[in-house]
Amino acid sequence: MKTLFNLIIPLLFLTALLLNPPIHSQKSPTIKMDLKKTRDKIIEYIQKNKFRFRVEDLILLDYLQRRFSLSEEFSFKKTFTRYPDSQDIKSLEIYGRLVNYKGIKWKKPKQAESFIWLELQALFIEKQEECPDKNTLIMQLKRQSEEGGYASTHSALALGWFIEQKCLSPDDKDVQQAINDITRHLYSIATPLLFPSDLKVEALAFICYLGRKNLININEISHLFSFQRDDGSFSGTSVPEDGLNVHTTLLILWLALEFLNETTFFSEPMIPSKK
Repeated sequence: MKTLFNLIIPLLFLTALLLNPPIHSQKSPTIKMDLKKTRDKIIEYIQKNKFRFRVEDLILLDYLQRRFSLSEEFSFKKTFTRYPDSQDIKSLEIYGRLVNYKGIKWKKPKQAESFIWLELQALFIEKQEECPDKNTLIMQLKRQSEEGGYASTHSALALGWFIEQKCLSPDDKDVQQAINDITRHLYSIATPLLFPSDLKVEALAFICYLGRKNLININEISHLFSFQRDDGSFSGTSVPEDGLNVHTTLLILWLALEFLNETTFFSEPMIPSKK
C-alpha cells in the first residue's frame, strides 16, 4: 500500500505540472515577443523623427547606441546635423560632455533645477577643486535621493557619474551600500505608478544603470508596453492619446533592450572617454 502511494503522488504531481505549467514558462515567450515588438516600433519611430529631437534626447539616444551596440545612425554625430539654435547651445553647455568630453568647456548654467547640481559637479569634476570627501558626498546623494521625484532619479545619475569619474570606488562597501539604498528607493518610487510615467521609467532605467536590474520584475516592464501609441512612441501618461514624450519613449527603449538580455549586466559608461 505504501509503495503504491509513493508511486501515485509523483504521478499526480507530474500531471498537475503538465496541465498547469509554471507561470514564468507561460509568460516568458510572450514577454520576449513584446520586448522585441516594442523595441522595433520605437526604433522605427526614432528613424522617422530623430531630426526633431531635443539635444538632451539625442544625447540619451547616443548613450543607448553605445550601451547596446545599436546602429551608428543613432549616434549623436549622425543625428545632430542641424545648425544649433539658442536652446541647443544651452543644452550642449550642460550635457554636451556626454558626447564630446574634451570639446565642451565649463559654463555653469544661470538657471537649472536644483537636483542637477551634483551631477554637473561630477561631469565637470576637474573644474572643481577636487573630488568631494567620500562620506560627505554619499550623505549629500542619499539626502537628495530621499527628496523623491526627479531629485531621487538624478541622485542615482550623479552617483553613477561620480563613480565613472573615479571620485567614488564601486568596490567600496560604503558606495555599495549607497547604490543599494538609492536603487531600492527608486524602485519604491516606481512600483506604485501603474502606467509608464516619465518618472517611473527613468527610475527603472537608472536602477539598471547602477547595476541593480535584478530588483526589477520583468512582468512590470511588460505591462508598460500596452501604453505604446500606434506610431511607436509613448505619451508618458496613462492615456496614449495625450501626445508624446520622446524622453519617456527612449527610456522605455532602454528597458526593452535591457531586458531582451535579462541576465546581462551592461557596463558601458555614460561619460565617454576623455582621450
